[in-house]
Order: sequence, then structure tokens, then C-alpha cells
Amino acid sequence: MSTKYSRSKLATTAGIVLTAALALTACGSDDEENQETTEQVEDPDVEISYDISGETEEVEIDGELELDQPAAWVMNEGDGEPVEEGDLMQILTANVDVDSQQVLSHDFDLGGSTLQLNEEFASTNPQAHEAMTGAPIGSDIAFYLPANTLGEGTPAYLNIISLEDVVQTHATGEEVDAAELDESLPSVSLDEDTQAPSIETPEGTPPEDLTVDVLKQGDGAEVQAESYVTIHYRGISWSDGEEFDSSWGEDNTGAPAQFELQQLISGWQEGLEGQKVGSQVVMSIPPDLAYGESEGHELADETLVFVVDILHSADPMPAENPEATE
Repeated sequence: MSTKYSRSKLATTAGIVLTAALALTACGSDDEENQETTEQVEDPDVEISYDISGETEEVEIDGELELDQPAAWVMNEGDGEPVEEGDLMQILTANVDVDSQQVLSHDFDLGGSTLQLNEEFASTNPQAHEAMTGAPIGSDIAFYLPANTLGEGTPAYLNIISLEDVVQTHATGEEVDAAELDESLPSVSLDEDTQAPSIETPEGTPPEDLTVDVLKQGDGAEVQAESYVTIHYRGISWSDGEEFDSSWGEDNTGAPAQFELQQLISGWQEGLEGQKVGSQVVMSIPPDLAYGESEGHELADETLVFVVDILHSADPMPAENPEATE
């Protein structure tokens, strides 16, 4: 029986590697047996080749790939610049059943996702962090999970992770002339070092309708209604100018966030659809497109102001995969 895909089912780094596998390595800080799972093992003596493009989904594993703990290594070295700590990478991933050498899922034709090489990633997945650090862009990383890692009876899995590019962690589009901006929206200023935005306290009566201004015009992929986006954002309430949420954090060094656009409030969905990667937008979102009259919600009846840097957008998943089974 066919089943609909969702991003949560896709075995990307945000799926297999960043959830179940990471939880496994992170949980072993209290006892010796679990701590052993964080040790880096030697690269196995195998050759792995693959062709994942369009309708082709082929992987060949030449040699015995049998390890008793998770492991990661560079299987093909690229010719780009080495990846450094703090880099936000665009990655493409495929999940492979080691026994059958069948590609179970992949996002090679959808634009992939993003992953930041930082302390949090290192603490939860030291194997992949070590393998990626210093690897040139264009490299392929193998991440191996032994049988039963994801539950009793689950097979061994291989994640192929292609390091496609380094993504800027702030909007890099062309700045729009201030004369072209909507004067009803509060001004936005940028930190010189981090490029994190600050929003002035709004004045006057908020717009009744969704109001969106492009502050920087990017030239990347266009965000679609069902896209999976990587963004940096900061949000304040119109009524008092108080910040209620920010991916930048208090010190402006926070990690970008990833969302399915359809999971967000209506104002985000309408305001970001059609925008291009590399853009920075400011949005005034009226209550009916935000949290409305949600009883007990701190932002009920509030007009919200967001500044959003659009860093990456992946295409929507296909509605159905006829080969996938429950």
C-alpha cells in the first residue's frame, strides 16, 4: 500500500542522523557502556559507489560493512574549500538498507536540507562531526548505523551525505532602496558583525492586513507553499515592541531554524511564499493570521512583526511515492 511522504519520514540528516541516531549517542554520558558509542571507529575496508539522480537510485557496497557501533567517514573527497566549525552546509542525503543495498529515501532532487557544524552537533553526533570537519565541499560522507540501533529488529542503515555547499547565515540579497519601503512598518537595523536584525518599536496603529516588505532582494530559489525552509528570524509584538522569539538568540549567535512552511502560522505561509532565497523580509501579521483569539496564548489578539532571512529552500516532497510501503 502506498503512503504519503512527509519530511519527518525522509531519512535525511534531520531525520535518521539528527533524531534517532543522535539520541542514541547523546544518551550515553552516564555509564561506560554507552560512552563507548561516542568513540570514533576506524573506516571500514569497503568501497561505496552511488548514482542518485532523477529516476536513478543505485548504491553498490563492495566489501563487508559490519560494525558494532555508529561510525562516519569520508567516502569520496571533494575539491572545494574545507568545511569549518560554524559553517552552515547544504547537504543532500540518502538512506540505504545495507543488506539489500536499496535506497529507501533521499532528497537529492529536492534541494536537500541544511546542517550547521557546531558544538551541539558535536556533542550529539561526534562521529559525523569529526568526519565532516575539514572535509572539502563536494565530499561524500558515509554514516553507518548497526542493526537494531533504531529499535529491536531494525536493519543496518547507511546514510550517504553529500556536502554540497556552504550557506550564508544571513540574507545576502541586494538592499532595497529605503524610498521603496512601506512607511507603516517599523525600521530594521543590522548588527555590523553578525548581521542580526533589530526592530524598532512600532508606532501608530498596526496595518489591518498582512503587510510584507522586502528589505534585501535575493536571487535564489523561490519559496513554495510546501517548501522546507532554513531561516533566521526575530519577532516582536506591535503593541509594546517586546521580542518574544528569535533564532538569533540574545547574543546574536544562535543557529538558523528549519521548518515546513505549512507548519507555520498563516501569516508566515502567505508572507514567505514566492519570496526568494537570499532575501530579507519584514512582515506585519494581523491577529487573524497569527494566533487570533487563542485563549490563554500570550500572543492572542497581537499584531506580530517579524524580520526573516531566507537562507535555503528545498522543494516540496512528492504527494505520494508509489514504491513506499507502510
